[in-house]
Parts: sequence; structure tokens; C-alpha cells
Amino acid sequence: MAQLEKTYCGWLERRQTQHLLQVLNGDGATTRCVGGCVRDTLMAVSHDDTEVDMATDLPPQEVMARLKKAEIKCVPTGIKHGTVSAILYEGDKALVYEITTLRVDVKTDGRHAEVAFTEDWHGDAARRDFTINALYADADGTLHDPTEQGIADIKAERVRFIGDAQARIEEDYLRVLRYFRFHFRLTPDAALDADTLVACRAAAAPLRGLSGERKQQEMLKIMALPGADKAARALQSADLLRPVIGIEPIDFAPLSAILAASEDPLLRLMALLPSADAAQVMATTLRLSKKQTMRLIKTMQMPLDLAAVPKVLYFDGAEAVADRALLAKASGQTDPRLDEALVLAETYRRPKFPLTGTMMQKAGMSDGPAMGQMALALEQWWVAEGFPDIAAVEAELKKRLAKG
Repeated sequence: MAQLEKTYCGWLERRQTQHLLQVLNGDGATTRCVGGCVRDTLMAVSHDDTEVDMATDLPPQEVMARLKKAEIKCVPTGIKHGTVSAILYEGDKALVYEITTLRVDVKTDGRHAEVAFTEDWHGDAARRDFTINALYADADGTLHDPTEQGIADIKAERVRFIGDAQARIEEDYLRVLRYFRFHFRLTPDAALDADTLVACRAAAAPLRGLSGERKQQEMLKIMALPGADKAARALQSADLLRPVIGIEPIDFAPLSAILAASEDPLLRLMALLPSADAAQVMATTLRLSKKQTMRLIKTMQMPLDLAAVPKVLYFDGAEAVADRALLAKASGQTDPRLDEALVLAETYRRPKFPLTGTMMQKAGMSDGPAMGQMALALEQWWVAEGFPDIAAVEAELKKRLAKG
């Protein structure tokens, strides 16, 4: 039997992992680590704090019973589909383990799956997406490869669907995006498989119908990759980018340029946008949050005013200045003031407007709309004047009141 190399296996050697496996194994039951933690270890890209998923032939209620008996905190996070989360601690740090009962698909519609629990490890493996994600490891590192292809595909640095690619995709169309994500994360220099691309292209229409939230999660993960631009170009080449984000980029150069400057996946996504109108379309298609949408729209609608950076910092914030400056540089602008703006944004602390209601009352103003209007006007003046001290603000207030 193949074994995991302990050099890359801090997560398996972790005391909490071993304790959990000990609790869940025994009395004829078998629980193994599965998926990303095993895959990434074999590809030497894992780390000690890798998240650990487990598969078990215990039914979910028995999993919870064993955890509770061992006084391990557990949450039925997806118990309908057989998933229970166990929470252990390493000092103050919570370690969350997802434990899922072996299962087989009973019915799929491209979006959701109806599953049945099983004790068949081969059946559980067969319902997974890629051969490299269907690898299981015992507590001692012994590997199990039910598809008999996972280890070979890892050695060949190949991302491949289990069985027929079209059938796997039709079970869940989001697997198209997962295919591109795993390919460009794990094997970015390898060519995409031609037959798999055909199956992915055929899913363009159904991809439009997936929930925006699910597409958003995958696209942001793709944008977080070091080769996000390569992945985006490949999706575009396969006619899949518009069905996913709602727009068709006209230039990928800004995305390529911004990769080294920022790891922020949302900002990288912005680099694909040709206009403010496109930003609104993408925000709607991906069901971005109000905060995310506001960030997109403001950045695209209002290019950075390099003659008034302090004002923009004060009213729009450091993130907005950095976003606009980085996108401007990525689009080819070379004004040295862009670098100056980035430095200011990085260290920015917003000054506090010194005018108070008490000061205005002492100056003779009464509570009401007029006071609010005066405060707003004075704040605008204060920012434009370079944030003078409180004495200057009081003097300006008296001057304006004197003018009536």
C-alpha cells in the first residue's frame, strides 16, 4: 500500500486529527481523511494548518453520538447530506473537521444531489468529481485509491474527471469551474484536456442558470490563483466566461498586470471590467453583497482624482484610493502620483472633523436642518483647505454666520 510522506503531513500528525480518528474508528467502523488534504500532500503543496475532511462508514447520528461521548463539540452542519462538523482546539485556535458519511447519488439535476448513505468506499469515490479528489488516508498514512487512477494522475500532474466528464458535469454544472480552478492551481503549465473542454463547453447554457452565489465563490477562488489571468483567458476561449460573470472582457492585460500588485480576488475581478455598466451586470450575475457591489461601482464610476487624493481618501477611504490607483496602473497609466497615492493609502489614518454641535450652538446656531447643512459645508471646506486646526474651523464658522 502507498503511504503519505510525513514530511508534508503536519495535519495528519496533529494530535487533534489522531484523536478524532481514534474516536471514530473501532467497533468495525472505518474513518479516513479524504480529498484536498490528501491530494495537496501528495502534490507537496499542503501545509500544517491544512483543513482536514474525513469520510466514514458510520451514519451521521452515530458520528455525533461518538463525538458527544468523547466530549468533542459537534455541529450537524449538513446532516441531511451526512456531514457533521467536529470542533477541536489547539490552544485558542479552533480546528474544524468536516466528517461525511459515505454516500452515493440517487438523483442529480445539475444543481443539487439527492444522496443515500452507504458503506461502499468505491461508491463514495465514484460520486466525487476528480480522480485526485477521491483519495483516502488512514491514521497511519496508508493510502486508498478506489478509482485506481488518482495516484497515477497526481504523478502525471493531471486533473481528470472520474469516469465520463460529461456525466460528472451534468451531475453538478459547477464542476466546470472547479475543473478550471484545480487545473490552474495544481497543473497551470499543462494543456487542458481536449475532450474535457468539449464537455465543459456543452455546459455553457446550464452554467447561466446556476445561483450567482455558487458561481461567485468559485470565481473568487479562481481569481485568487497566481495564474488567474491564464484561467480567465482559458474560460473565455472556451466561451464560458460570459455565462459565469455576465460580461465578456475585451482586454485581459489589466488582470495580468495587477496579479503581482494585489492578491485581492475581487480587485482582480474588477480588472476584467470594461466599464461601470459592466460592473453592475457582473455584480448582479454573481449576486455580490451590497458592500462588494458598492466597491465595484464606485471604483469603476470614479477614476482617481490625482489632484485631490487627500480629499478622496477622506470621503471614499483608503481602499477606494488603492483600488483606483492599482487599476489605473494595470491599465497602463504611468503617472508617478499613482505610486504616491498608494503609499498614502497604505498608511492612511482618517482625521477627525473637529467641529461639534456644541461649538455651533455656542456660536448662536439652533438644532435643525440649518445646523446640519452648515456642518456639511464646513467639512467640505475643511478638507479642501488641508484639514486646518480647530481654531481655523471656528473662525470660518463665525465668518459664515456673520455673512448670514
